[in-house]
Amino acid sequence: MNILFCYSSLLIGNVLIVILIIHQRGNHSEKTGVESKLKTSSNQISTNNNESTCFTTTTTTPPPNWYCVICSHHNCNNDSATICAGCGSIFMTNIEYLNFVHEQEKQLLRYQEDSKAFQEDLREQAHAAYYKNNDEFECIICYDLIGKNKGVLFHHCLHPMCKRCLLQMIETSTEPLLKCPHDDCTTIIGERELRGVVKDMKRDQKLVDRLNEIGVRWAESRHKTFHCITPDCKQWWFIEQVQGNNIVYCDGCKHWICMTCVAVHEGQNCLEYQEDLKIRAMNDITARKDQEHLEEMIKRKEAMHCPGCQVIIQKLSGCDWLQCTQCKMEICWPTRGPRWGPGGRGDTSGGCRCRMDKGKLCAKDCQNCH
Repeated sequence: MNILFCYSSLLIGNVLIVILIIHQRGNHSEKTGVESKLKTSSNQISTNNNESTCFTTTTTTPPPNWYCVICSHHNCNNDSATICAGCGSIFMTNIEYLNFVHEQEKQLLRYQEDSKAFQEDLREQAHAAYYKNNDEFECIICYDLIGKNKGVLFHHCLHPMCKRCLLQMIETSTEPLLKCPHDDCTTIIGERELRGVVKDMKRDQKLVDRLNEIGVRWAESRHKTFHCITPDCKQWWFIEQVQGNNIVYCDGCKHWICMTCVAVHEGQNCLEYQEDLKIRAMNDITARKDQEHLEEMIKRKEAMHCPGCQVIIQKLSGCDWLQCTQCKMEICWPTRGPRWGPGGRGDTSGGCRCRMDKGKLCAKDCQNCH
């Protein structure tokens, strides 16, 4: 009775399991000899750990009518074939296969350890000023070879740069925004990264403050920029960056800025804030100034009352179609009224009726209220 021991591997969770399959072919008297040979093969695993286990070729000549250790297919049609006709795997002896399984298990453990270390490293760097480089790299500016963890990886583009060259950029720049120096990269280097490098190089944070001051002066001289309304905050944005957003988070003062009310009213919607502002304006000087500021904006036609809920809204740029963030009414900015009739979108029985009368615009200065 011939007994053929075949092994198959199965990955369950993160555990590699070797399955032993016993094929009975012949008399029982030969079983002991096969088991003894298998035991000898198992003992030899530790001595063959340094051998390659990528079995793309084999130096072992298959015996006649051999059985595949992977799928148990009986290869009897071509005695000289080293590829199993059943599963396409290469011929392996018991020793080779046991070494192969053992090596796969070691590779799995190495992968798990590397993955765990990588995740821990990411968690540590998540709140850091900048990412550290895991590999050596050549600085794109000075061409020096920068060792592991000695350079800077920018958060948004992950391009590397040496700290010395970045510090020199900070010290000499006459522009408020520093861009990544790598070719075809338009990423703006964040203030947190700049301050982190200045701190590591033991230089004064006034270097970064100088860039912020340049940025504020530059922003205030441009028409399509928006400066943070929080006192002493130097953060600013291009209008295109905040257009379409009801609220914007300021990295400088850590507040949410309402672009509709041009105010900070965290925890209140626009209607609640504006109603509360009217009440506080009776006794609170600051609130009164805010209320007067909103009223002045309405007089200058920089803001308006929503015709639906009366909340104050404003348009920063773009076309003349607006939607109230409070009641969701669609509004025509030039006429200061509803865009559509009582039935909502598509109802031309009311609203501004733009382009309905032979293409006539709702107002001379209409910039498409669609």
